[in-house]
Amino acid sequence: MTPSSRLNVIVAEDAARRDELLLESPAVGRFTAETAAGEVVVGGSRVGCLRSLGRRIDLVVPSGVTGRVVEVETATRRRPVGYGQLLLRLVPVEASGEGGAAAAGSDDPTGELPEGAFAVRSSIHGMFYQRPRPDEPPYVEIGQIVEKGATLGLVEVMKCFSAVVYGGPDLPARAEILEVRADDGAEVGTDQILFVVRRA
Repeated sequence: MTPSSRLNVIVAEDAARRDELLLESPAVGRFTAETAAGEVVVGGSRVGCLRSLGRRIDLVVPSGVTGRVVEVETATRRRPVGYGQLLLRLVPVEASGEGGAAAAGSDDPTGELPEGAFAVRSSIHGMFYQRPRPDEPPYVEIGQIVEKGATLGLVEVMKCFSAVVYGGPDLPARAEILEVRADDGAEVGTDQILFVVRRA
């Protein structure tokens, strides 16, 4: 099993960038980024790997950190980095609930949702899967009741699978699945609606 290490998180001291979070390397090695500007990352998200002393170390975002990537300092693959070197710059966003790719749900301001419905959106760009394996049933189906913590699907980025977990400050505790708006195996973008739900 590949070991993992949490990135060091520093709050930017520069007044012009006071609200940004800086994610720094926890060790010396060669870094490969597995995220891009514009993506939203949450605690537990894998954002890259570090090869150090012949070992591959998965780099994950520390618990409690949620932000949109505004800059990836190391654009080339396997770029040498030092301890404490800046790897990612984030702008904080409101936490969207527990789980890897869980997205904040809210009443849709554009009017593309039925009245009283809520959207569950992807927090990252990747490939969406409705089921754990091709020969298995989907995680959820239309009409199913879900509660906080339920897995709704998966989003895959660079062969790293993040669960789309139901929950968030703007979602009801229990909800019925009204629509599944992303096809199985389809590419989805950040903030794209994956599911439409209503209070159960």
